[in-house]
This record gives sequence, C-alpha cells and structure tokens, in this order.
Amino acid sequence: MKLRQLLTIELHKFRAQRGTYASYAVLAALVGLIVWGTWRYGPPHQLQSALGDQFVVGGKVLTGPLIPLLLLEFPVAVHVLIPLLIAVATGGLVAGEKQAGTLRTILIRPVRRAAVLGAKLTAAWIHAAGLVVFVGVLSLLLGYLVFGRGDLVVMSFHGPSFSILAEPQALSHLALAYGLAVVAMMAVASLGVLLSVLCDNPLTAAGLTVAVLLVLQSLRLIPYFQWLQPYLLTEHIWAYREALSATINWSELGTSLSYLAAYIAGPGLIAMCVFWRQDVRC
Repeated sequence: MKLRQLLTIELHKFRAQRGTYASYAVLAALVGLIVWGTWRYGPPHQLQSALGDQFVVGGKVLTGPLIPLLLLEFPVAVHVLIPLLIAVATGGLVAGEKQAGTLRTILIRPVRRAAVLGAKLTAAWIHAAGLVVFVGVLSLLLGYLVFGRGDLVVMSFHGPSFSILAEPQALSHLALAYGLAVVAMMAVASLGVLLSVLCDNPLTAAGLTVAVLLVLQSLRLIPYFQWLQPYLLTEHIWAYREALSATINWSELGTSLSYLAAYIAGPGLIAMCVFWRQDVRC
C-alpha cells in the first residue's frame, strides 16, 4: 500500500473516533466562554492596565480580531488544552493498535513500516494543525459576529505598553501567529507519536507526553536551568508572540522555527528507527 492510501486510512480513523469530535467540542466551548466573558465583562484586566484610566482610544477596543488574540495571549488553549488533546489522540496511534492487536495484522501485509509510521505521523500533524486552525477561525468568526470589525489593540509582552494594528495588518499578524502555533503543536504531535511507539499502552503514552511537556515547562521556570531555555520545546511554543508585535523580529522568529522544525523531525526520525526494528508480538 502507498503512503497516500495509508494516510487516508489514518485520517478515516480520526474521523471515526468520538474523541476527535469531543476535542473540537471542548475547544468550541472554550472559545464561546471567552467570547461571552469579553462581551459580559469587557476587555481583560491586562489590556485595561496597559491603556490606563487617562488614555482615550478613538473607536472601540472590543473588535472581532481581539478574540483570536485573547485565545493566544491566555495560554489555556495553546499551552494546556490543545497539547493535552493531541497527547490523547497520538497516544493511541501506535500503542492503541498494539494493545488491540491490529498493528500486527497491518504489518503482515505487503506494506513498508516506514510508510505505516509516516502515515500516522502525517495524520497526527494534520490533526494538530486542525485543532489550532479551528480555534483561530471559530474565534475570529464569533468575534466579528459579536463585536464587528475594527482595529486591534495589542499588548506588549515586554512591558506595560501597547500598539494599535489596522484591521488588515491585524489579520495578517494573527494568521502568522496561528501558523506558528500550528508548527509548535506539530512538534507536540511528533513527541506523542514517539512515545506511542515506545509504549504498549495508549494511556501511558498520552500520560508520558503530558509529563514530558510539564517537565520541560518546569525547567523553563526554574532559575538553575535558565541556560537550557533556548533549547526547550516549551520555550519555542511561545514563538507566536513575536508575530503579535507591531514590529516583528524576524531573526528571533527564524531561530524559533529552526528549533521547532528540529522538534518535529527529531522525534519523528527516532520513532521511525525504533518502529523499523520493533518486534510487534500482539
């Protein structure tokens, strides 16, 4: 079987799982809550603090592009919820089929192991990208529906200041930011597939994926390991923040993309080597 056929099968498996639809439902609920909270209580406290009591902005602060920005600024979605959903999905790609006994059946067919795992990796990347794009598109649509069009007030991540992006510029910056978030979540998916190859239980693989991310995040916050920060996946997941600045530092963005590319390819290649030599007995 060719890679394209195997990929079609893997994507069909994702569509056939209730957990896939539950993931999108959970993310839709989160977006809905953010929209309702912003409509009910106004802009977030950080934005109010940046603007100050004496500063007057012509026009309106609450606009459609603000909602996808809030989903990125508050790390519940990109740093907690989406990685958790990816870990659960990727944990069963290999380990789940080992446990069910279907992987051995697949491998006795005239099919290359590299193609089998390549299809699973590609499906995992597509699933991860789909979750991020879904959040971005839904939040933008609901934002425009509730708040209408307008410019975007962007808070600085380096101090209590802000900048105002015209609507076309705001949309291009948001598109770049969500594109960077897609790349970061693809790296999480690669890690999940690697641990799924190494484990025989999908819950163990998913739990280890989350545990690794938590450890990396802890290392990022502990002062003794500051020298490790430039090399950690959890450091470069924040790369999308650079796209939310009025002036983008393309050099830093390129560095982060290089590390994210390594985190996508590295675990994938290791998983391929292990899977190639693995004795599947169940």
